[in-house]
Amino acid sequence: MNLSRPDSLKTPCGTLSALVALTASLLTLPLLAQSTPEPQGTAECFSPASPDIPKVGFSAKKGPYKIAFSNSYFGNNWRDEMLKIADGYVKEADVKKYIKEFKVYNSGQDVAQQIAQIRQAILSGVDAIIVNAAQPSGLDPILEEVAKRGIVIVAFDNTVTSKRAVNINNDQFQMGKSWAEFLAEQTKGKGTVLMVRGLAGTPVDNQQASGAKSVFEKHPGLKIVEVYGNWDVGATQKVVANALASTPQIDGVWGTAACTGTIQAFLQSSRPLVPMTGECDNGFMRLVVEKKVPALVIGQPPAMVAVAIRATIALLQGEQLPKEISLPLEEITTEKMVAGQNYFPKLPDGFVTDISIPSCGINTSPSVFAK
Repeated sequence: MNLSRPDSLKTPCGTLSALVALTASLLTLPLLAQSTPEPQGTAECFSPASPDIPKVGFSAKKGPYKIAFSNSYFGNNWRDEMLKIADGYVKEADVKKYIKEFKVYNSGQDVAQQIAQIRQAILSGVDAIIVNAAQPSGLDPILEEVAKRGIVIVAFDNTVTSKRAVNINNDQFQMGKSWAEFLAEQTKGKGTVLMVRGLAGTPVDNQQASGAKSVFEKHPGLKIVEVYGNWDVGATQKVVANALASTPQIDGVWGTAACTGTIQAFLQSSRPLVPMTGECDNGFMRLVVEKKVPALVIGQPPAMVAVAIRATIALLQGEQLPKEISLPLEEITTEKMVAGQNYFPKLPDGFVTDISIPSCGINTSPSVFAK
């Protein structure tokens, strides 16, 4: 059984055929869903974060399954796309046969609320719980209770410290480090770098920032100014505008998701554009190409949620998977960005372009975004 067929051409921050089709679908009619392979894993999809990561497994259960998704924050474009991808993925023909019920809980950044919702899911008799955590260790006690009941636990994006969960993510430390290395080179290790962080206290933000600071601390000529944009374009534009008003000289910007807000703030203030970093924000890539701004983009795909669903089904069927699964990082700099492949001028600036992960059989149907 071949589970890694690349139905779409995967490019950094964009799946060419899926996004070209998406442009058409948003302008005309929704397209039919693509066929999705069987959800069992492959080595290419479920790669261990390091060679010494052990494999874990659960007793096989007969399907179809009741799966709960405990999501935390849900107030930005990335989370909106992620939730739509999850909804579309569980409805695809080759996946829905495994799903008896897929229920989503949104807690915001309230750990107590997320714990209460997980407890509610336990009482409803779920077979598995997928988690995008409000805080890395705050869920450990309730996840221990989940595991004792034989319920499969998979965490992704903002992962958990619980030894009972399978974690799926990109290497956030390396992502933050790579962005910082790019800026250290661009600035020649001198000047002021504005760090536009994400959502305070989350595992992703902490790990990305740790990676960045492991580089910046080696460059005493760099002064670091930190703000938090909550991975939201509007909030990012506001905090960057405030930083520009209070900081006379900024020589580089370390940014993550919602980086479109960063460059918009610079343009609005008429400040000189400087080297920047970010994730796969459509508007950010369009603008850095148009304005010839040196930039490094590394994607954190919202389609990761579908990998988490896929892994959950595989574990429920008795397959063993690595305890820590790392998805590959896709990097691209300004001079390599191509309209129609990496960014899409006819789509909204806030659109996050990396919606598919073909190596995992995740080829998101464009119709899920037309709703």
